[in-house]
Amino acid sequence: MMMIRLLILMLMLGCVAQAQPSQADLILHNGVIWTVDEKNPTVQAVAVKDGKFVVVGSNSAALKLRGPNTRVVDLKGGFVVPGLNDNHVHFASAAQFLEFNIMRASTQEQFVDRVKEVIARLPKGEWIVGGFWGAYDEWAAGSAGNQRREPFAPDMSLVNEITADYPMFIRKFDDSQFAANKAAFQALKLDLNNPQAPDVEFLRDSKGQITGHMRGKGVTRLFNAVVPRNFSRERRVQQTKNALAEIRKHGVTNVSDMSDDMQLEIYKELHRNNELTVRIHFRPGLDRWKEMADRGIRVGSGDEWIRLGSLKGHIDGIMGTSSARFFEPYSNNAQNRGRWRPLMVNDKGEFVEGKFLGYMLDADKAGLQLTVHAIGDEANNVLLNYLDELNKQNGKRDRRFRLVHAQVLAPGDFKRLGQLGIVAEVQPFHLSDDMRWMEERIGLERTKGAYAFKSIQASGAVLSFGTDWPGTSASEYPINPMLGLYAAVTRQTVTGQPAAGWFPNERISIEEAIRAYTYNTAYANFEEKIKGSIEVGKFADLTVLSKNLLKVAPKEFLTTETLYTIVNGKIVYNKNPS
Repeated sequence: MMMIRLLILMLMLGCVAQAQPSQADLILHNGVIWTVDEKNPTVQAVAVKDGKFVVVGSNSAALKLRGPNTRVVDLKGGFVVPGLNDNHVHFASAAQFLEFNIMRASTQEQFVDRVKEVIARLPKGEWIVGGFWGAYDEWAAGSAGNQRREPFAPDMSLVNEITADYPMFIRKFDDSQFAANKAAFQALKLDLNNPQAPDVEFLRDSKGQITGHMRGKGVTRLFNAVVPRNFSRERRVQQTKNALAEIRKHGVTNVSDMSDDMQLEIYKELHRNNELTVRIHFRPGLDRWKEMADRGIRVGSGDEWIRLGSLKGHIDGIMGTSSARFFEPYSNNAQNRGRWRPLMVNDKGEFVEGKFLGYMLDADKAGLQLTVHAIGDEANNVLLNYLDELNKQNGKRDRRFRLVHAQVLAPGDFKRLGQLGIVAEVQPFHLSDDMRWMEERIGLERTKGAYAFKSIQASGAVLSFGTDWPGTSASEYPINPMLGLYAAVTRQTVTGQPAAGWFPNERISIEEAIRAYTYNTAYANFEEKIKGSIEVGKFADLTVLSKNLLKVAPKEFLTTETLYTIVNGKIVYNKNPS
């Protein structure tokens, strides 16, 4: 009896501490560690054992667990945040984009250099595809609008010789034009001097010579006959490893990905081989809900590295191609209000009331998390209406519905976000890049509801950040989180325009932005109890940065580098290895 009373007393006095290991695997000390834990926001050091934090506190507390096999890192005042958690990537596309793209190319020299780089890495016979040239011709990168550059189109004659063993079929960003090299024409058995194909216009230069450039609705049909639908598994694995290196370099420890099944299998293979260096939250298409349900997949399925249980749907297009769906026509095109995506329409392209809602209801009943792309104000409004109906038919619960992009909202819809328990899955760098043409396309008034981070947050919705890496056919969005943090805090382009910020009342603080990039995305993934903040018992995922983001001017975010990326207590990136 006396022992029981003594134990109760010790508990009341807080004298029973969580058991600590005698030796840590990793200790980081002498740092400024921003934990995103409101109860313990800033500490000097952490100690890690078996992939989890066992000490989050003072230097002395962490160093008590130093042993002969402990790796100890002196941060020397370095700034640390929880591992940066990207809410939205297209990994397979990014991996291909890293391999070859000329989206920002503005000279023939840059084009040829990029081609030389890709053929140096590829086995002979592999196709080179993609390109997306011209995306920054009409609206220059880094501008706030109304800035043009000299139009660029790749000169295929400059690469025909060096790509003799590499068929090449590339496209302009808006698919208004395509280009192929001689090897690709030969693969199609086309006459190099006078090619002929249905619905294809083969362009010629001033001397009447075939340039390799084409346009017309028959181009893709023509090349689909010879261009492989998928790269070889070996090429995909190498692309994946290249992309993982890019992710590590920028301090990202978790991504929400929407790639294909081969990419998922490659993740699993790398995980088995201890080569996976980022945690994956994987999202197949909404139309696959029954397949996922039949396989027993629910929210939280998977393991600590590869998490399943969410589905991604689309209801409209994107701003970059003027296909986002609006209540009123685009300001620069009175005949266009954007378009609905396939799950919203019938075979004739006509809107079908309730078709998409049916998918949502079924997937939700099956215990799967819904995440849906909506860009234009009408698309967002319709989706919020569907969520109202979801609550009525399936009942209210903690479903953490992810409104993907939430890009342009009508004024009356902001208050609904918090009421419906929305997680706003936004990508703040969109505003820095998209302001090139936003007001031109939808006008000043509607633009007030675009990328409105402060208003979204004020509504009570959970604000979650990511990148949309690698971007769209019209814009490049790098994986670097510093670009998003900068955009959220300044609402400027990377060149500092406009000086006062674009709708500056929608800026948020750097503390709020870091939280959106860490804890809030973990919350969006139903993982806030194990990730997202630096707390004892959580996974030891950390990002060590070269500058203290809480102290420096926002423009310095753009030159802030990752010094260490740590995943599961392992250093997977070290900028300055000794």
